Amino acid sequence: MRIALVDPLAYTPPYDHHLAAALARRGHDVTLLTSAFLHGAAPQPDGYRREELFLPLSTRLLRGVPRARARVALKGIEYLPSVWRLLRRIDRLDPEVVHLQWLPRPEVDVRWVRRLRAPTVLTAHDVVPRRERALPAWREALGLVDRVVVHSERAVEQLRKLGIESELIRHPVFEAANPLGPPHGKTLAHQDGPSQLAEEPTG
Repeated sequence: MRIALVDPLAYTPPYDHHLAAALARRGHDVTLLTSAFLHGAAPQPDGYRREELFLPLSTRLLRGVPRARARVALKGIEYLPSVWRLLRRIDRLDPEVVHLQWLPRPEVDVRWVRRLRAPTVLTAHDVVPRRERALPAWREALGLVDRVVVHSERAVEQLRKLGIESELIRHPVFEAANPLGPPHGKTLAHQDGPSQLAEEPTG
Protein backbone atom coordinates (compact mmCIF):
# COMPACT_ATOMS: atom_id res chain seq x y z
CA MET A 1 0.00 0.00 0.00
CA ARG A 2 1.24 3.50 -0.84
CA ILE A 3 1.03 5.78 2.19
CA ALA A 4 1.74 9.51 2.43
CA LEU A 5 2.49 10.53 6.01
CA VAL A 6 2.18 14.30 6.53
CA ASP A 7 3.76 16.33 9.36
CA PRO A 8 4.01 19.80 7.76
CA LEU A 9 6.15 21.58 10.37
CA ALA A 10 8.05 18.56 11.72
CA TYR A 11 6.38 18.72 15.12
CA THR A 12 7.07 15.07 15.98
CA PRO A 13 10.01 13.60 13.99
CA PRO A 14 10.59 10.59 16.31
CA TYR A 15 6.88 9.70 16.28
CA ASP A 16 6.76 10.08 12.48
CA HIS A 17 9.93 8.03 12.09
CA HIS A 18 8.80 5.07 14.16
CA LEU A 19 5.37 4.98 12.54
CA ALA A 20 6.81 5.23 9.01
CA ALA A 21 9.48 2.61 9.71
CA ALA A 22 6.94 0.22 11.25
CA LEU A 23 4.66 0.59 8.23
CA ALA A 24 7.62 0.04 5.90
CA ARG A 25 8.54 -3.16 7.76
CA ARG A 26 5.03 -4.39 7.02
CA GLY A 27 5.73 -3.97 3.32
CA HIS A 28 4.07 -0.60 2.72
CA ASP A 29 5.54 2.11 0.48
CA VAL A 30 5.76 5.11 2.83
CA THR A 31 6.71 8.72 2.06
CA LEU A 32 6.99 11.20 4.94
CA LEU A 33 6.17 14.73 3.73
CA THR A 34 7.46 17.27 6.22
CA SER A 35 9.92 20.13 6.79
CA ALA A 36 13.45 20.23 8.15
CA PHE A 37 13.69 19.78 11.91
CA LEU A 38 15.60 22.74 13.33
CA HIS A 39 16.00 21.64 16.95
CA GLY A 40 18.31 18.69 16.45
CA ALA A 41 18.94 15.81 14.09
CA ALA A 42 15.88 14.05 12.69
CA PRO A 43 16.06 10.23 12.60
CA GLN A 44 17.41 8.81 9.38
CA PRO A 45 14.72 7.13 7.24
CA ASP A 46 14.55 3.38 7.74
CA GLY A 47 12.75 1.77 4.82
CA TYR A 48 10.75 4.87 3.91
CA ARG A 49 11.41 8.20 2.17
CA ARG A 50 11.46 11.63 3.83
CA GLU A 51 10.83 14.70 1.70
CA GLU A 52 11.20 18.16 3.24
CA LEU A 53 8.69 20.19 1.25
CA PHE A 54 7.67 22.82 3.76
CA LEU A 55 9.28 26.18 4.55
CA PRO A 56 12.49 25.82 2.49
CA LEU A 57 13.38 29.54 2.59
CA SER A 58 13.10 30.12 6.33
CA THR A 59 14.80 26.79 6.96
CA ARG A 60 17.77 27.78 4.80
CA LEU A 61 18.09 31.34 6.10
CA LEU A 62 17.45 30.73 9.80
CA ARG A 63 18.66 27.19 10.45
CA GLY A 64 21.00 28.39 13.20
CA VAL A 65 18.36 30.51 14.94
CA PRO A 66 15.12 28.48 14.89
CA ARG A 67 13.37 30.74 17.41
CA ALA A 68 14.13 34.01 15.62
CA ARG A 69 11.14 36.35 15.37
CA ALA A 70 11.76 36.75 11.66
CA ARG A 71 11.05 33.06 11.17
CA VAL A 72 7.43 33.52 12.27
CA ALA A 73 6.86 36.09 9.52
CA LEU A 74 8.67 33.98 6.92
CA LYS A 75 6.67 30.91 7.91
CA GLY A 76 3.46 32.84 7.33
CA ILE A 77 4.59 33.88 3.86
CA GLU A 78 5.84 30.41 2.94
CA TYR A 79 3.00 28.34 4.33
CA LEU A 80 0.54 28.57 1.42
CA PRO A 81 3.17 27.91 -1.28
CA SER A 82 4.28 24.93 0.79
CA VAL A 83 0.71 23.65 0.89
CA TRP A 84 0.44 23.85 -2.91
CA ARG A 85 3.76 22.00 -3.17
CA LEU A 86 2.36 19.33 -0.85
CA LEU A 87 -0.81 18.88 -2.90
CA ARG A 88 1.16 18.54 -6.13
CA ARG A 89 3.45 15.97 -4.52
CA ILE A 90 0.52 13.96 -3.17
CA ASP A 91 -1.02 13.94 -6.63
CA ARG A 92 2.21 12.54 -8.09
CA LEU A 93 2.61 9.95 -5.34
CA ASP A 94 -1.01 8.83 -5.83
CA PRO A 95 -1.16 7.31 -2.33
CA GLU A 96 -3.82 4.85 -1.28
CA VAL A 97 -3.91 6.45 2.18
CA VAL A 98 -2.95 9.93 3.40
CA HIS A 99 -2.13 10.02 7.12
CA LEU A 100 -2.13 13.54 8.56
CA GLN A 101 -0.08 13.81 11.73
CA TRP A 102 -0.68 17.52 12.31
CA LEU A 103 -2.72 20.38 10.89
CA PRO A 104 -0.76 23.41 12.17
CA ARG A 105 -3.21 26.02 10.83
CA PRO A 106 -6.67 24.43 10.71
CA GLU A 107 -8.23 27.57 9.21
CA VAL A 108 -5.92 27.17 6.19
CA ASP A 109 -5.43 23.42 6.27
CA VAL A 110 -9.10 22.50 6.08
CA ARG A 111 -9.17 23.95 2.56
CA TRP A 112 -6.57 21.53 1.23
CA VAL A 113 -7.85 18.59 3.28
CA ARG A 114 -11.10 18.95 1.30
CA ARG A 115 -9.10 18.35 -1.88
CA LEU A 116 -7.57 15.03 -0.84
CA ARG A 117 -8.96 12.19 -2.93
CA ALA A 118 -7.41 9.23 -1.13
CA PRO A 119 -8.83 7.85 2.13
CA THR A 120 -7.51 9.99 4.99
CA VAL A 121 -6.48 9.39 8.59
CA LEU A 122 -5.79 12.15 11.11
CA THR A 123 -3.99 11.66 14.42
CA ALA A 124 -5.59 14.01 16.96
CA HIS A 125 -2.52 14.73 19.07
CA ASP A 126 -4.25 17.87 20.36
CA VAL A 127 -7.92 17.00 20.61
CA VAL A 128 -8.95 20.64 20.97
CA PRO A 129 -6.90 23.40 19.30
CA ARG A 130 -5.10 25.83 21.57
CA ARG A 131 -6.53 28.80 19.66
CA GLU A 132 -10.28 29.04 20.16
CA ARG A 133 -10.82 30.69 16.78
CA ALA A 134 -9.39 27.58 15.10
CA LEU A 135 -12.07 25.32 16.61
CA PRO A 136 -14.68 25.55 13.77
CA ALA A 137 -12.09 24.69 11.13
CA TRP A 138 -10.63 21.92 13.32
CA ARG A 139 -14.09 20.42 13.82
CA GLU A 140 -14.67 20.54 10.06
CA ALA A 141 -11.31 18.87 9.36
CA LEU A 142 -12.09 16.08 11.82
CA GLY A 143 -15.38 15.53 10.04
CA LEU A 144 -13.76 15.43 6.61
CA VAL A 145 -11.29 12.62 7.30
CA ASP A 146 -12.23 8.95 7.21
CA ARG A 147 -10.56 7.91 10.46
CA VAL A 148 -9.22 9.73 13.54
CA VAL A 149 -6.50 8.23 15.75
CA VAL A 150 -6.88 9.11 19.43
CA HIS A 151 -4.50 8.59 22.34
CA SER A 152 -6.85 8.28 25.31
CA GLU A 153 -10.41 7.54 26.39
CA ARG A 154 -10.68 11.18 27.43
CA ALA A 155 -9.87 12.16 23.83
CA VAL A 156 -12.70 9.91 22.63
CA GLU A 157 -15.11 11.67 24.99
CA GLN A 158 -13.92 15.13 23.93
CA LEU A 159 -14.34 14.36 20.24
CA ARG A 160 -17.82 12.96 20.74
CA LYS A 161 -18.73 16.14 22.64
CA LEU A 162 -17.54 18.12 19.62
CA GLY A 163 -19.98 16.11 17.53
CA ILE A 164 -17.30 14.24 15.59
CA GLU A 165 -18.80 11.15 13.96
CA SER A 166 -15.74 9.98 12.01
CA GLU A 167 -14.64 6.50 13.01
CA LEU A 168 -12.12 6.67 15.85
CA ILE A 169 -9.06 4.42 16.00
CA ARG A 170 -7.76 3.91 19.50
CA HIS A 171 -3.97 4.12 19.73
CA PRO A 172 -2.33 0.71 20.28
CA VAL A 173 -1.35 1.74 23.81
CA PHE A 174 -5.02 1.09 24.66
CA GLU A 175 -4.44 -2.58 23.90
CA ALA A 176 -1.22 -2.96 25.91
CA ALA A 177 -1.09 -5.89 28.30
CA ASN A 178 -0.05 -3.51 31.07
CA PRO A 179 -1.65 -0.20 30.09
CA LEU A 180 0.03 2.94 31.34
CA GLY A 181 -1.78 4.89 34.01
CA PRO A 182 -2.26 8.64 33.82
CA PRO A 183 0.82 10.82 34.47
CA HIS A 184 1.30 11.91 38.07
CA GLY A 185 3.89 13.65 40.19
CA LYS A 186 6.76 15.67 38.77
CA THR A 187 8.12 13.60 35.93
CA LEU A 188 9.11 14.00 32.32
CA ALA A 189 9.33 10.85 30.23
CA HIS A 190 12.21 10.33 27.83
CA GLN A 191 13.88 7.31 26.30
CA ASP A 192 16.08 6.63 29.32
CA GLY A 193 13.24 6.84 31.82
CA PRO A 194 11.63 9.60 33.90
CA SER A 195 13.49 12.60 35.19
CA GLN A 196 12.40 15.19 37.72
CA LEU A 197 10.75 18.33 36.40
CA ALA A 198 8.33 20.94 37.60
CA GLU A 199 4.80 19.59 37.63
CA GLU A 200 2.75 20.48 34.59
CA PRO A 201 -0.93 19.69 34.04
CA THR A 202 -1.64 17.14 31.33
CA GLY A 203 -4.19 17.33 28.53
